[in-house]
Amino acid sequence: MTILNDPVSAKLGNRQQLSYIASQAADARLNVELETEGMTLNIGPQHPATHGTLRIIARLDGEQVVWAEPSCGYMHRGYEKLTEVRTFPQVTTLVNRIDWLGSFANEVPFILAAEKLMGVEAPPRAQWIRTILFELSRIANVSLFLGDLGVQLGAITPVFLAFRDREYVLNLIESA
Repeated sequence: MTILNDPVSAKLGNRQQLSYIASQAADARLNVELETEGMTLNIGPQHPATHGTLRIIARLDGEQVVWAEPSCGYMHRGYEKLTEVRTFPQVTTLVNRIDWLGSFANEVPFILAAEKLMGVEAPPRAQWIRTILFELSRIANVSLFLGDLGVQLGAITPVFLAFRDREYVLNLIESA
């Protein structure tokens, strides 16, 4: 004896048909359209993965995002204005602090621009040393990035290994 006359339930026993009917009823209850109100939600600028650099203004309809506006620039510190009244050596220390994990990445381009403006060229040996230190700094930065990536993906061990390896590179930079 079959309870339902559809092709799926025809192959089932009575208990299975009752279970099938119950699951169909549960699905029907879940798929009811609810009336929702629009909501504007501010996300950030304090998000642990972005370190305070991003704010998103989102409009929601229930659980669905219908509009979002990213707002960047929360880390701006006014370096441009600070550098207007300083000498090149003084600006070098400021530029060094833009990215405190990889100072050479900001120092070298500034120094190259300052040298070009003054019409001077560093000796070849200084250029080679600068290049080596710059590349070592990049290795240290990438090591830290990979460790942090592991943390963002849910693993804690990579950050410890990255800090260990980064320390070797930083010791090389310090000994130069």
